[in-house]
Amino acid sequence: MRKIFRIYGLAALILIMTATTVYAANQSSSAYAKGGGNDGSSSYITGQGQMGRMKFNSSGGGYGFYEKVCSGTTTYSPATFIPASGGSVDELVPMPSGCQFKLHITSGTFPVAGTIQNYD
Repeated sequence: MRKIFRIYGLAALILIMTATTVYAANQSSSAYAKGGGNDGSSSYITGQGQMGRMKFNSSGGGYGFYEKVCSGTTTYSPATFIPASGGSVDELVPMPSGCQFKLHITSGTFPVAGTIQNYD
């Protein structure tokens, strides 16, 4: 009887640890820039070897891009613009494991709010 409880206990522990690890790997971070040409940025998130997403929107102009840090080398994506009439951006971003990503946004006339996430 004890052996059965040990086996089931071990199986439950492995299942919980696996589920927690997979869930904990998904990260997202938000950024906000007040209207009038102000800047905002998110905190860093870590890539997990799959496509992630960069999203931001505004009622009147602005732009955004992401920063990628891999093995101490920093690169920046091309900026994506929101027209003065307003709109949103929703782009897939390749996010290699171990690299850090950060969203940078700049407002136009109106505020810009955005999110970067390491899952699709």
